Amino acid sequence: MNWRRGLFRLWIVGTALFVIAIAFVSYSEIKAQFNYKPAASINQNLVDETYRRFYSDMPREQFDKKISDPKVIARLEVLTSKFDTSRPLSQWTDDELLAYYAMLSMKEAPAAPNPWATLGMWASIAFGIPLVVLVLGASLVWAFSGFAGKRS
Repeated sequence: MNWRRGLFRLWIVGTALFVIAIAFVSYSEIKAQFNYKPAASINQNLVDETYRRFYSDMPREQFDKKISDPKVIARLEVLTSKFDTSRPLSQWTDDELLAYYAMLSMKEAPAAPNPWATLGMWASIAFGIPLVVLVLGASLVWAFSGFAGKRS
């Protein structure tokens, strides 16, 4: 009986099952990150009203970059505690509207996902653990082969 060949075949089958299990467990997380589309985490009416009042003459991308500037946020965050958010948007002052939008865009914006990093992490788990098992198993087989009797 050849123990090395048998254990290696067992390792191949176990590795294949382990990789399939990891793929099954991680599929939904990885798919969700690849399909991520930034959802409007703030009130769209508030965004549109702010854009219309202040920045209707500039492109929307430039507006989003300007409104998320940390210096603007630091200056306007102080104003957020001084007004009532239950009033209709049409009654808000320009400073209130800008400050509230800036505060929400900074505090509620979800972090952009990094799907390749997640995929790399799961791949390293799926293939790293079996490689460690292979090395340990091969080391044990090598060590125990030293105890075998001499063949004549």
